[in-house]
Amino acid sequence: MGWGAGGGTDVFARAIARPASRILGQPMPVKNMPGGSATIAADYVVRQPADGYTVWAMTATDLPINLVIGRSPHPLASYIPIAMIQKDIGMLQVLSKRFNNIDEVVEYAKRNPLRVGGSGAIAHDEVMVAAWASSAGIEVIYVPYERAGDMHAALLGGHVHVLYEELGPVAGLIAAGTVKPVLAFASQKIRGFPDIPLAPEKGWNITLPQWRGLMVKAGTPPEIVEKLRNTFEQAILDPEYKTFERERFLDLVPGYHRGDDFLRSINMSIELYRNVLRQLGHVK
Repeated sequence: MGWGAGGGTDVFARAIARPASRILGQPMPVKNMPGGSATIAADYVVRQPADGYTVWAMTATDLPINLVIGRSPHPLASYIPIAMIQKDIGMLQVLSKRFNNIDEVVEYAKRNPLRVGGSGAIAHDEVMVAAWASSAGIEVIYVPYERAGDMHAALLGGHVHVLYEELGPVAGLIAAGTVKPVLAFASQKIRGFPDIPLAPEKGWNITLPQWRGLMVKAGTPPEIVEKLRNTFEQAILDPEYKTFERERFLDLVPGYHRGDDFLRSINMSIELYRNVLRQLGHVK
């Protein structure tokens, strides 16, 4: 996978690999290959044998956005979709001692440079932050990170004012009272956090979730692809994974799409991000 340890995609890869490994009776180690907004990992997958022993845990940034902006080292046809596994709701997170709510953040941004950290440059996080800033009528300085730990440290150290981050990776900091979510990009209230305002409630119609899925190299024999699809379909029903899914709030938006359905979702994501990135001036 193309991101550092501790982030949403890293945690996802490890959570789905454990039950899949038990089902297959084979170890399934997770290899972190951060850099280039996941282009290093994307290239690595294509350079491995098409035998099903290398599975790419990837996100909407890793392929759809990278394809749209011409950053992907390989075309979509270089991969075979196994399944989209989950969708994750993004939020704006702040230090509890610095801001009380999203209104204070917006007011601060109207008078001061507001630095917002997120995963990757011209990635899903930056798209969401830019769309929010445009809707809120403010300007922000987006600071990209390849590793979640660096991103979280930047918020704690005061190097950024706000993080675009899902709930799961900072759940411990929220529970400790250090970090506070002040806005959820969702259309329905977050279980256990009824006081977090939703973007549409503030007049900002931005609810696009991050999705995560699995792919293999094109040319992998169909029987191996089918075996992997059956394995991961079974793995998401494993009690350990279901617990992880609930504790990380990954069950709020249905996200499972298998095979061709996943491919259709990828193509829809490509068009959606193309339109958004064109509006933001990143593509013509």
